[in-house]
Amino acid sequence: MRQIPKFQKFLLPVAIAASLAACGSDSKGSSAAPTTVAGASSKGIIIGGIVNAYPITATGEVDRSTSLAAPTTTAADGSYSLSLNNNYVPGSAIYVEITAGDGTLMRCDLAKCGEKNFGEDYTLASGFTMSATLPQASGSSVAVNITPITDIAAKLTLQKVVSGANPSAAAAGSNAQVAGRLGITGGLIDQPIVDITSASAVNGASQAALEYNLKSAAAVAAALKASTTPSLEDAVANFVNQFSNGGIADREETNSDDISLEELLAEARALLETVKTVDGVNANSGGVSSSSTSLATAESSAQNSSNTSPSQGDVPEDVGSEGLVASKAFVKQVRNLASAGVVSANQEAFAEQIDLASEAVSADSDIVAEGLGLGLNAIASAYELYLDAPDEDKPNSVEINGITVAISESAGTVTLAVDDTVVLNETEVAIKLSAADGTVINENEPVDNTVDGTRTVSESGSATAALSVSGSAASSAVSITINEGSFSGALSYDSQWTETDTQSETGGGYSDTWDDEFTVTNIDAKLNITLGQLNSDNNVGFTGNMALKLGELKGSEEGSYTNSYSYTEWWTNSNQEQYTETITFDGFEISLSGDFSDDLGNAISASLAANIDNFNETCNQQSSYGPNGGSYSYECDLNETETDYAMASLSIVFNLDIDGVDDDVKVEFNASRTGLETGEGSLKLSYGGKQLNLNYEGGNTATLSNHNGVTMTLTETEVDEETSLSGDIKHGGSAFATISDDTGAVVIRYNDGSFETVM
Repeated sequence: MRQIPKFQKFLLPVAIAASLAACGSDSKGSSAAPTTVAGASSKGIIIGGIVNAYPITATGEVDRSTSLAAPTTTAADGSYSLSLNNNYVPGSAIYVEITAGDGTLMRCDLAKCGEKNFGEDYTLASGFTMSATLPQASGSSVAVNITPITDIAAKLTLQKVVSGANPSAAAAGSNAQVAGRLGITGGLIDQPIVDITSASAVNGASQAALEYNLKSAAAVAAALKASTTPSLEDAVANFVNQFSNGGIADREETNSDDISLEELLAEARALLETVKTVDGVNANSGGVSSSSTSLATAESSAQNSSNTSPSQGDVPEDVGSEGLVASKAFVKQVRNLASAGVVSANQEAFAEQIDLASEAVSADSDIVAEGLGLGLNAIASAYELYLDAPDEDKPNSVEINGITVAISESAGTVTLAVDDTVVLNETEVAIKLSAADGTVINENEPVDNTVDGTRTVSESGSATAALSVSGSAASSAVSITINEGSFSGALSYDSQWTETDTQSETGGGYSDTWDDEFTVTNIDAKLNITLGQLNSDNNVGFTGNMALKLGELKGSEEGSYTNSYSYTEWWTNSNQEQYTETITFDGFEISLSGDFSDDLGNAISASLAANIDNFNETCNQQSSYGPNGGSYSYECDLNETETDYAMASLSIVFNLDIDGVDDDVKVEFNASRTGLETGEGSLKLSYGGKQLNLNYEGGNTATLSNHNGVTMTLTETEVDEETSLSGDIKHGGSAFATISDDTGAVVIRYNDGSFETVM
């Protein structure tokens, strides 16, 4: 039975909270001035950097003649702490700056930092600086982390002040603006710094924090690839200047030194693959797995975007509100989205169809990958037989494990092609592959022994291939047609079989046993496909691009076949076959980006990505037939336990045009498996610079937060088969409202005495 993630039930309480009506007045609380500004600096981790805090003048300049705190240096983990002095004016903005001095080091979080490799310490050039802007200091302690991304927001802040904006409002707007444009969940300056070169830091990071740090490093990695970028320090400056003086486009129509969002996300994905190779990193941890699919979806979305013009993003209209005011604005934001109909009846129905389509694709995609691997295995084996055959007797076709390979040679180039159908897990897969100059085969001489009528053959070899791919795959649920594409991969195989054939005047028999193993690695396919759902009441279709990656697939099959016959006692004739097939794979990734449509006329552009690791399946077949009938069985087991199970994550991104909301709403859904029957997920809505983020991390609690850092926590409790809802609303670590349904209705009570309840 399909498991429904528990976090889905939290959508109902959120929807209820969204329909609240105000019954009280707005009043803003006050807080004391802080004593500490603390955080960390990373491009990666900066060690021994000098940190200062300065005010911003009304003319948009940093007043470095007035120090708001005694300078400090960053520790080995990049952290720092400043104590504000009497120069700080409560409610004003703070410009926090880090500079490199003699001996300042940076832990390289790129594939290469000059002569240093990933994870090694790099000496920063003197004059290197990065900054961040804090809108205002409130409470006893505030977090201000400094990265290349916060440096962009700091530059935008100064520009806004030059144009007449209040420094505090400019800082709040710029931080939200940059976060929204780069797809960063939550705030900008308070995002946790994660040392992506450290296994313990990566394993403990949330998806949002890991993605933020990957994007920060990837921006510099992308800039380093520009032809005019001579150094890492210049790469940081170039990207900051590009964004602050124009912005970033989703994609480029023509290559330039400017960085696009597509290029940044591609570098982030490449960095994540490097991170996975760090000793001790758990590639199946929630943050790593979810980030993998989320970044893949975002990249696909950028690749297919029509936006090729640079943009700095939008500034939320309510940005910068604090405390009670921010808390009430948050509830209003949720209510407005609900009343606007974020999910109309048609959209909800179509979302279910997309869900069905995604399940069908993911269910058959691993079978398609296996079929491609078997096709490559057949090509490699056929090529070996072709090379071994004498010149005068070269075959034009060879059958390998039921797959026919056509062979031709012209001008010294051998071309091999597969156009056949195989049955995998009771699913027919049509395979069409061709391989020519791009394929390299390394075969070992077969060992063929015959002793007393028993023939034993052993074969082994390896291959690498660059193939053009076309064809189709179909199941009862979905058909996939590959219009055009490319496929590359590597294969090693080891096969052994034994056959015995006996005959006499009264009958005879034949027996065959086999033991085959193959490994396919580094599959990388880029395909243009058409997908069609079959036999549904409302069929969903898809046209667009598919990317398929597979780190490693291993297959093994052990089996036997016997046939006996008698010319005189025909009723004893029999055919028996049994085999056990095991398939395991890691690093399977699939992404789709294009247009979905259904039979009812609904249409939506979307990007989807799925990731599966630690997959292990064993299938057993047994069949026995004779003159009076026979039997057949085929069973598969996923070999999963409470502590050993396949890890999977899913990410979907699409836009909605909603009545009552001026801007299109970008919807991003992420989910990952955390146990045999448990999972966690998040839903982010972005529009007009605003964010609304729903997060579920297991158990009976979910959180909802927005771009101003307001967080609603909801907990469902069941006692004696009765459920109750409770929670609170916080901003800046302080609670400004409580939530309960003790009276039978969901009520939000603010700390100023006002409340809101369901109408």
